[in-house]
Amino acid sequence: MSRTFTPDQELIDRLLLNDTDAFEELYCRYWYSLYNYSVKKLQSSTDARQIVKDIFIDLWEKRHTLPANFSVSQHLYTSVRRNVVECLNDKLENADYSELFEQQITSAFTAEALQDARKPVQKKQAAFTASELNRQNTISREQPRNHVLNMASMKWLVQMVAAKLD
Repeated sequence: MSRTFTPDQELIDRLLLNDTDAFEELYCRYWYSLYNYSVKKLQSSTDARQIVKDIFIDLWEKRHTLPANFSVSQHLYTSVRRNVVECLNDKLENADYSELFEQQITSAFTAEALQDARKPVQKKQAAFTASELNRQNTISREQPRNHVLNMASMKWLVQMVAAKLD
């Protein structure tokens, strides 16, 4: 049983008349190459099958609105490219969102852990700062007194030396 080649345009004409055999022939003619293209780009046979299936369903559903100079091969390959790009964009967008979500969760835990880890250090710093301020305040309050005492001692020393020299 030999099959004769039927041109695409004739199959489209028959498709307009709801000829399922014409549709099946177009499907058999283009499915494999469309699927291979999709698989190479997507690295997923499941997604590739879904895209090719959707394209053929779309062709069948729109068969009555096809223009007179319709190129089925151009339509199918353009559709598969567009759907592959959409699928890749969706995957990229979903990957970005899941990565962003994961980063937010991780950073939230990290920020919380960092705050918990910093609390003892901050308490020590606060205690050190308070005691350091007290020490500095004590020094600054005592400095004038010490200065006066030192001046008085200096005067006394000068008087003693002067008295001995007389």
